[in-house]
Amino acid sequence: MLTPEQRQVFATLAETLIPASDTMPSATTAEVSGALLDQVLGYRPDLVDALTAALDSSAGKDPEAALDSLATEQPGQFEALTVLAAGAYFLSPAVKAAMPYDPAPRPARDDMDSYVDMLEHVVDRGFVIR
Repeated sequence: MLTPEQRQVFATLAETLIPASDTMPSATTAEVSGALLDQVLGYRPDLVDALTAALDSSAGKDPEAALDSLATEQPGQFEALTVLAAGAYFLSPAVKAAMPYDPAPRPARDDMDSYVDMLEHVVDRGFVIR
């Protein structure tokens, strides 16, 4: 789908958009330009053309200047690039492991008796079209 050169441009731009912090990995550390990018493009095939146009127009440019140019002159391409970079980033196992998130435990609720009681009225009433 994407050429190795386009993937390299994507990695460079994503690294500029998502640098490393004290606790979170950078975009290239999260390996966003490989299988994760392919996975996100599978979810959003409508963004492929805008992404490839953004990557082709950004090739050989300074990453910050390329991003500034896309944001002002081609906002649709900039949006495609940023949505896909963020999507690939948050799919990364390295990012998930670095996030300080503990989901709340789900309480087990077995309300089968309540559901059966509620459905008993429907069964007694029968099929009625109103």
